[in-house]
Amino acid sequence: MPLLQIVVNLLHNAKYACEASNRPDKRVTVRAKAAGPDRVKVEVTDNGIGIPPENITRIFSQGFTTRKDGHGFGLHSGALAAKHLGGTLTVQSAGVGCGATFTLELPLHPPAETKKVFD
Repeated sequence: MPLLQIVVNLLHNAKYACEASNRPDKRVTVRAKAAGPDRVKVEVTDNGIGIPPENITRIFSQGFTTRKDGHGFGLHSGALAAKHLGGTLTVQSAGVGCGATFTLELPLHPPAETKKVFD
């Protein structure tokens, strides 16, 4: 379930970023691929409003948001859940107006203690 929650949150954020942009060609792309022999990578890329450089380092901080109606818990909790699953959640953006790519990387077989936390 945590994997689904992370991906749904990333898709929701990408949709919002596209809606907030003035681009007529709004696009969200999801890619899943191997990231080594025992890891998988899921990328959610949008061509929305992008992320200013000063926000890249803060984007996963608890309570950080740039939206009026945001709470700043989605990306923070997604990063924590990824860590509990033995993975990472990262972001790249060339800046405002350039969209963003969020990358979730996870082991194919999560650590045994993860099963206890999420069962």
